[in-house]
Amino acid sequence: MGRTIFIKEIITIAKEPKLCPTCEKEDRLEQDIIREERSDGKTILCTRCEALIVITNLNLRHVELSSRKDDTIMLKEPHLIRKVTY
Repeated sequence: MGRTIFIKEIITIAKEPKLCPTCEKEDRLEQDIIREERSDGKTILCTRCEALIVITNLNLRHVELSSRKDDTIMLKEPHLIRKVTY
């Protein structure tokens, strides 16, 4: 059995960031652990602030998440979906 991944915030962004937009750190970024089905975009998970960064041009209102491994994904309520532009 895999681990449990908690997500507090989902961020959509057009290009790949160097730092997490929420906590502005780079030391706990994990790429492509979670797959977002609707946009088929690349994802980055920040385990420090529990933010999922979806790299896509689409404006997502609802997400369909799946794990690449046998991990459990838990959305903390109320979770936030926001778009970040640079």
